[in-house]
Amino acid sequence: MSKKLFIILGNQLFPKKYLEAYKKNHIFFMCEDYGLCTYEKHHKHKILLFLSAMRSFAENLESDNYKLVYKKIEDKDFKDSYENKLKKVILKHDINEVSFYEIEDKKFEKNIIKFFKNKNLKINEINSPMFMCSREDFKQHLKSNKKQPHGKFL
Repeated sequence: MSKKLFIILGNQLFPKKYLEAYKKNHIFFMCEDYGLCTYEKHHKHKILLFLSAMRSFAENLESDNYKLVYKKIEDKDFKDSYENKLKKVILKHDINEVSFYEIEDKKFEKNIIKFFKNKNLKINEINSPMFMCSREDFKQHLKSNKKQPHGKFL
């Protein structure tokens, strides 16, 4: 039987209806990450808002009996990289398959997919409800709709 992990990022706090199909066979992972909080000089209130929203979302998942691993600032490994914290969870729970919504930060997405492939994990990248259309639909739209020269609106 495969052990599955579903990763939820801080900007992917979608309504639970998008997670229900994964509830029975996935462990969910959320992480307050030092690197994401400090890679740019964000306003302290913005960081507080993000972390507060994540904790509230996590509490809602737990109250609905989702199996959740949530890493907090208070944890001793807070300054470890996101990947190291993820690695610990994967090893502890003997995970062999991961699911996650498309990550709009392309650099982070590339790194996380590479990390999963290096661990020989099956990857399920799910279309994000954050966007009106899928990435493939958007690529097709760009191919079929050449940009109009400046000043021409039709």
